[in-house]
Amino acid sequence: MRKTALLVLFFLALPTYAQGARRDAFRTAVTEICSRVSRSASACENIQPARRILAGNIAEYSFRIPVGKGQYDVIGIHRVVKERSPWRPVRTSKALMMAHGDIWNFRAAFLADPEHSLPVFLARNGIDVWGIDFGWTLVPATTTDLSFMKNWGIERDARDLGVALALARGVRFATNDGSGKMLLLGWSRGGQIGYAYLDSESQLPVRLQQVRGFIPVDIYLKTDVEELRQAACTRYLGSLPSWQAGTFANGNGTLVLTIWQLAVTDPNGASPILPGFTNRQASLAVGSMTFLFFPPGLGPSPLYHFAGGTFDAQSLPTGLLYTPESSLLALEKGSAPFQPARELLDADAANCDDESIADVPFDDHLGDIEVPVLYVGGNGGIGSLGIYTTTLLGSHDVTSLIVDLQPPAGQLAEFGHADIFLAANAQSLVWQPILNWIQSH
Repeated sequence: MRKTALLVLFFLALPTYAQGARRDAFRTAVTEICSRVSRSASACENIQPARRILAGNIAEYSFRIPVGKGQYDVIGIHRVVKERSPWRPVRTSKALMMAHGDIWNFRAAFLADPEHSLPVFLARNGIDVWGIDFGWTLVPATTTDLSFMKNWGIERDARDLGVALALARGVRFATNDGSGKMLLLGWSRGGQIGYAYLDSESQLPVRLQQVRGFIPVDIYLKTDVEELRQAACTRYLGSLPSWQAGTFANGNGTLVLTIWQLAVTDPNGASPILPGFTNRQASLAVGSMTFLFFPPGLGPSPLYHFAGGTFDAQSLPTGLLYTPESSLLALEKGSAPFQPARELLDADAANCDDESIADVPFDDHLGDIEVPVLYVGGNGGIGSLGIYTTTLLGSHDVTSLIVDLQPPAGQLAEFGHADIFLAANAQSLVWQPILNWIQSH
């Protein structure tokens, strides 16, 4: 009887033991690859991967890796994948790296609602999805000395994106998924960082390149619209003195987080951020009237907004057309407290495209970028304005997908910058075409 009981306990313990062994094997692979691609190999020994279920048999693995010697020289890595069992992903032949934009890290940008998200949708369809948290999103809100951020610009994030790609490819090779090149998706600022990375990678031998296709989402690096180019020059010249005086980070994420907190705790109270709005209306304005948060005439596009909205007779926001309000709140809640001012200056310098004002090195070889490209835009965000940058590339396989749901007079109700990932109808309008392109490339 005792032997039988021991056998029962042994077999009950087998799944837990196997799960632990698979986790250890994954950690070993990550640690080994990290030690090869990181600038601080010894710190790779401290990596502790975490796992959580997102939906059904779709899991997310996440961990942080060092990319330098400094306290904050760390990036986050995520993997969203279909599993056969815990810590045992299905075999995949196609892999995608996703790069977020301003304010929000990978989870906040792409997994605000895990049940309804592009990474989970792609994973369900056999794509191995990876993501990066750029280092500035991981800096604690309690940090007071931000001098280390002085030169944290687009080139730094592009370099770290290269580390993330190398690690993802190395882990895939170590776990028998092959060592092939990956696709890269960059949303918003992440798209600009993607262009910067490919600009640099285009100067490497083909055998050392890591990206085989690029999906820039709702962004431009260059513009042929003179008003927008001049606006970027004005933004650059207006922001440069603050950076020169020692303000090396902005607090836009903290502002959005404050708006979220007030909307949740006192939705009907008067907004201290937007006079004349309630706290809930201010939260909605972050989505449907994003252009209000730019100096007049200096936004990236006319009436630029994250989410198409509805408005009352006084032009105050009343709701959202495509994205659930709960998803917008989840996005706002995930705001990072700091973002480097240098990064925004770099982007404006590239948009300005006037070397007498500023010059950046990461746009010197756009014509040498030859990978296939799928540009995706929403006409309430950057929309078709992002197509021009793709015409400057050396790529011969360029496709554009623009979501255009409203007449020109209905711009405020148009599909927005974040609707691409949050909208209830995003799967049919955007995600399925992205999947089709991935499967054909």
